[in-house]
Amino acid sequence: MVQIFYDLLAFFGITANAPQNLSEFFPWFLAILVGFALFLFVFGIIKDFTHTFARGGRF
Repeated sequence: MVQIFYDLLAFFGITANAPQNLSEFFPWFLAILVGFALFLFVFGIIKDFTHTFARGGRF
């Protein structure tokens, strides 16, 4: 399970090592925020898609 998490971090360009100073922190933190936003966006789309089909409605 840990390896899967590290692979996901590598996909978004995030290293598993914590940043050593503030100049390393901002790009690292921005990459985490972008990855988290994409993660939530994709699952939000999936949720809306399943709710639409569960109601039996049209797009």
